[in-house]
Amino acid sequence: MPPTAGVVPRAPRGGGDEAEVSMGLITGGLNGRRYRITSPLPSGFRDTFRDAVRDNAMLTDLDVSDSEPRVGWVHAFDPSATAFELNDFLFDRYLVLSMRIDKTTVNGRFLKIALAQRVRALCEERGVESLPKTEIEMVKEALTSELTRRALPSVATCDVAWDVTTGEVLVFATSDSTIELVENLVFETFGVPLRPERMCDWLTEKFDRGEVVERASRFLPDARGGQGRGEVEDGYHADDPLEGALHGLAVDFITWLWLQSEARDGHFRVLDGAGAKQAALDKRGDEPSELDEWNDITETLRHADLTLWLEGKLKLAQLGSDDTRETTTIVGEAPTTTDAARMDIANGKQPVEATLGLKLDELECRMTLSATPAGLQVSGLKLPFEVKKGTDEKVFERMMLLDLVHTTIKQLFQQFYLARTSPAWAPKVGSWMSDELAAK
Repeated sequence: MPPTAGVVPRAPRGGGDEAEVSMGLITGGLNGRRYRITSPLPSGFRDTFRDAVRDNAMLTDLDVSDSEPRVGWVHAFDPSATAFELNDFLFDRYLVLSMRIDKTTVNGRFLKIALAQRVRALCEERGVESLPKTEIEMVKEALTSELTRRALPSVATCDVAWDVTTGEVLVFATSDSTIELVENLVFETFGVPLRPERMCDWLTEKFDRGEVVERASRFLPDARGGQGRGEVEDGYHADDPLEGALHGLAVDFITWLWLQSEARDGHFRVLDGAGAKQAALDKRGDEPSELDEWNDITETLRHADLTLWLEGKLKLAQLGSDDTRETTTIVGEAPTTTDAARMDIANGKQPVEATLGLKLDELECRMTLSATPAGLQVSGLKLPFEVKKGTDEKVFERMMLLDLVHTTIKQLFQQFYLARTSPAWAPKVGSWMSDELAAK
């Protein structure tokens, strides 16, 4: 039985990296970040990559005397395996590796006790009451190195999956420090930069970039739009036309999902590439009525492609520059239908995080969407993996399901962008909010 809806108002805590847990494509949680590699593959890339992975494989060092993390590639299915053949990391179009991180640290409290004992012994040996501060620091440094050599390292792994056909890369890590290690190791190994996947990249997959820029300039006053240096490398535009409006767009996307899930009983039409592009191009002609444009963009099918609902958890916040603003968290089976949610809307709060259920054909999954300053973030993804044996089979199933969910989110966002950058947006959302308040 689902829990009863409850409200927990609280102010958000400060940021910072949390302890990293081993996670990845094969084992552990599916949380992570998406990147793109736009550089072309080198000639004979298979042999080139094999040699590069071998050169950057993990080397276990039991004699280290510092706390710097040591990283290198290991098999995704076996963190102890560091010898590589092509079939150990290349599964058809997917290059899958695990970065192992060995880090040796000394317990701070034990170091403090051991240092006090050693300083005391030196004082007794020399017949003095105390040691100079500079000498104590030297003793501490030598003691730390000694204890580090005796300590066992902690080990974490982070899977990296690269679709060499599309250039999409999944890095299964959440902490900035681990992400930085992955970016450095990928560049050292393959000589290519990992470029964070952006919401504008989702749009330019289907729409002409000029259309994205033009709509952002017209309807998103905080966005960069067409301003910028226009630098392009390997087909990658450094300028993001949505920059400046990323947080607000992510909030509006969650709002749109909420609105549509109620207005259409959760039924969505996921526009294909041709349909989405034509819908965008059609808007260049004579301006239709606000209602016609909205209906064109958000058209549903009699037999919907996708069913989506909000469940479990909903966060609402008053957007602004104050990082200590109060956030309301509503937990329950249908948090969007509660009086608390409607009251927050009346008070000007907006949804900044929502747990979604999604059913696409026979696939049913759950995830959390969060609006962040960097844009939309997907986390807590739960997928119905069925393959239990076989390395290739596991890789193919996981990558296929992850791609299916990611593609669906992208297509929904493309559909949303057309709605958000139309004259119909403000009156439609305003009317929906009024209806929500009237139902209170």
